[in-house]
Amino acid sequence: MASSKGGNTTAHMNTLHQRLYHALNLGFRRVSDEKEKKWECTDIEIQRHVVRSISAFLDCFSRATANHRLIKDSISDIARALVFILGYRNRAVVGLAANVVIKLLRIVPPSLLQSYSLDLVESLSSSVQQVEASLPCAVALNAVLVNVRETKEKEVWKVLEEGRTVVSVVANLQSFSEGNVSVEWFQEMASLLSTVMLKWPQSRYLVWNDPDLMGLLESVSQKPDMDLRFAALKLYSSLALCGHGANELLDNGKAMLDMMISCMDESSPPNARIEGFKLAQRLATGNRECLKMINICSDPLVKVIVWTIRSGKLENDRIEACKLAFITRWEGKHHIYFWKYRISEALLSLVVENFCSESSLDGHASLEEEISVAEKILNANFLPSLRSYVWDIIGFLAAHSEEEFDSTSRGEELNLNFLVTCACLTFSRSVQKGYQICQTDTISASQSESASRAVLMMIYSPSKYISSRARDTLSFIIGEDGEQNLYSLVNFLSYIPSSGDYVLPNILQTTVCLVGLACYSSIPQYASFTLRNQGLEILLSFCSWYQRNRENVGASSFAPYPQSSAEKRICCWECTEDWDNKDAILLYALLALAELVNHSFSEHNHAEEFLNKRESVRDRLCTTLQEIRDGTYGSGPRWYAAYILSYLGYYGFQDKLGKRLMGAYEDEECSDMRLLFANGNGASVNKVILAVRCPTLLPPKEGAHSGTVQEIRMSANVDTLALVKLLEFAYSGYVEVESSTLKKLKTLARHCKTKILLQMLCRGRPKWGSSIPRIDLPLALTLKLIHFSDVILVPKETNMASFNCRLCSSTSPHAHSHRFILSSGCEYLRALFRSGMQESHLDRLNVPVSWLGLTKLVNWFYCDELPKPPSGCRWTNMDTDAKLQELQAYVEIYSLTEWWIMEDLQNDCAKVILSCLESARELSIKTIELAASFSMWKLVEAAAEHAAPIYHQLRDSGELDELDDELVNLIRTAAVQFSQQGG
Repeated sequence: MASSKGGNTTAHMNTLHQRLYHALNLGFRRVSDEKEKKWECTDIEIQRHVVRSISAFLDCFSRATANHRLIKDSISDIARALVFILGYRNRAVVGLAANVVIKLLRIVPPSLLQSYSLDLVESLSSSVQQVEASLPCAVALNAVLVNVRETKEKEVWKVLEEGRTVVSVVANLQSFSEGNVSVEWFQEMASLLSTVMLKWPQSRYLVWNDPDLMGLLESVSQKPDMDLRFAALKLYSSLALCGHGANELLDNGKAMLDMMISCMDESSPPNARIEGFKLAQRLATGNRECLKMINICSDPLVKVIVWTIRSGKLENDRIEACKLAFITRWEGKHHIYFWKYRISEALLSLVVENFCSESSLDGHASLEEEISVAEKILNANFLPSLRSYVWDIIGFLAAHSEEEFDSTSRGEELNLNFLVTCACLTFSRSVQKGYQICQTDTISASQSESASRAVLMMIYSPSKYISSRARDTLSFIIGEDGEQNLYSLVNFLSYIPSSGDYVLPNILQTTVCLVGLACYSSIPQYASFTLRNQGLEILLSFCSWYQRNRENVGASSFAPYPQSSAEKRICCWECTEDWDNKDAILLYALLALAELVNHSFSEHNHAEEFLNKRESVRDRLCTTLQEIRDGTYGSGPRWYAAYILSYLGYYGFQDKLGKRLMGAYEDEECSDMRLLFANGNGASVNKVILAVRCPTLLPPKEGAHSGTVQEIRMSANVDTLALVKLLEFAYSGYVEVESSTLKKLKTLARHCKTKILLQMLCRGRPKWGSSIPRIDLPLALTLKLIHFSDVILVPKETNMASFNCRLCSSTSPHAHSHRFILSSGCEYLRALFRSGMQESHLDRLNVPVSWLGLTKLVNWFYCDELPKPPSGCRWTNMDTDAKLQELQAYVEIYSLTEWWIMEDLQNDCAKVILSCLESARELSIKTIELAASFSMWKLVEAAAEHAAPIYHQLRDSGELDELDDELVNLIRTAAVQFSQQGG
């Protein structure tokens, strides 16, 4: 019977196959000069007949039978016919053809259609604009795009761009507000647009920069229909892959975030919950954006995260919630809510299925009993794929806890203590494994690294409770094996610098080794053991080795969880480095080094002993740490290098702005106030610096600048040397202090509320995640301190229609400034202000740059940073005139720097200009003209090199006709050299 049925089925297939080709043959045409035949037929009835024949034939198959000979042999001919029919765009047939494409894609493996993907995209995208056929065409196009190979993506985007597909889909979505289309129609259009944005970052600007669409999405997100909300959620989620888009969403994001959080609720469909978590994760890609989101919805967001971790029905839900819980890596008020909603209890539910029933622990159990229970639970290996998330989250919570944090007051003592014990046990096992740590075992490796990092953060937590608990637990666990383990760690680490290799033998093992040294050394007995075994020298050698081989050292992963393909396609994000993400291995080495130096300087190991016995080490230590502190390393290593240097009398960070201001401080002619000491000496200072850095040193009711040097007598109780050191730090952000002055300077810093200096003088550990302190000189330009301004900078003519100064009533463009700060950064201005000429006494200085150029110039004087032009998709989508206006500002400053003799600023300008030309070569000709008008020939030559690759295009378009022959020859020469070099 079965055979008979199969025979009948086969006969039916053959019949439909014959009918299919009878229909297809009505449109095949053989082209003499081409090998393959083409399908072309403009008769609507024949097209309709062919589409129906294809549909009937495909109805005989499923994905399971897609390898059948008949369908494999027919794919090419079917695809050719469908491409032509769709491209013909007849309203009567195109919808039917699109539905057949959908059916075909559900049956046939995508690989069999890859050669036709480009043609299908072109024909379907052109039909999406037809209202009658837009729905099936959108579904079919979406199915094709989802399966486009990465190698074809560039070609496909070119088709979509030329066909203005994104613009068409956006317009289609906006018609939903008119009530002319169904919810299903909106869903499919949204799904198509989401797919395009996921694969092609270039498309996102066209969406988030459309205020009408953004308004529609906000309206849709407030509707009760879950299908509509999910469609909006997908669009938001794709948009958030763009940093500019994410900021736009968050600037007016209350409705979006409310909808996002409601979709994470347990009552929502699984796909909506996952999409909600993905959107939140993407919005949290950068620190600034994450804090924006947190400031709007901290409480409900954290509540749903903790609830899902604790009670999520699906493991995938809990994974996504754990990923989102990584917002704990940044400081903020959300930490309060994590503890409020009992995060340690939720995390414990990922370690053991039912903690209360699995253990007999209570608040009176001994540490030994707790460790015994923890060993059994860890061996059970419950939810191993989630274990690494647990350690990372609890580690960051510990790192950002307040000093007075106490779990007993929050009812989490038992849960938190047990998590600390489990983390310490996992870490201890990782240390004992040594060479047996296998990086190919992803789950085991990620647990080793994340648990090690978590214990490190616990031990160095600001919370005295967490820190002492972690240190006591670890000390108890390692017990008698501590020194043997420590010896193995030191021995392994000593091998790396001496091996002569340029790469680490095992990144994970090295990470665990360095973290192990940092944690073990926090326990006094093991710190002494490490010092006796040359641990300090070995760590110092490792740091020097890392500096030499930094580019060859692989990254120690912050999160060992693979990114999705979408997360790899983020764009326009300017993310602040996580504290340990950049140069993490170096940070761990410095943490261990800091603990050993701290132990050497403790009351039982006086500083003199360290300096006398290790004098050669001290010199190496200073040199290495100063290079790290002042280098381009991550914030974490730089902070800890500065922290260790504070034991040796060096406090703060040195940068160009600080050095400039310090030079001005040492020049008495720049000052407008003199502090007179009781011993008859004095110090010349600037009121604006004191107002920004040490306002308590200013006399009360300080008025505007009077043009004369004001004298202030200091109390005899103020130590002269300590005050001079405080002033040095105020100007430069850095100071060197002898031990004899230390105590008096601490007292003065406390009185003057100089928090950063006081922290360093007291050798307070840098808080995890803290940024490098900067001299916040722009405060001098705020309304509160603007009365210290003594010069106004006026740009050349500007086309600004109106100008409103928030600091004064003048309506012409201008910038308030300070002679002292301008002089510190420009020798020409310093000489001008001292020349005695008429210009030196004027309170207005004309600057030959545009208003845009002036704002950038002022920023450089006050921050030692030249603001960059718009980046990413903002820059790409600016028109040529807008780009040229931005570029012109830098060219103007470049020209000014030659006159004002500012080499550093000139180099900064050149880098920005060449970077702009690299991304927009069409600006080269205008830049050459502009630079030549200023006689800036170095810049002309550099711009000519950027124009070289498009020389023929410029010549054929006639753009070169506007240039002088000399400039054209310059570009032609650059083009010849480019060609000779293989360009």
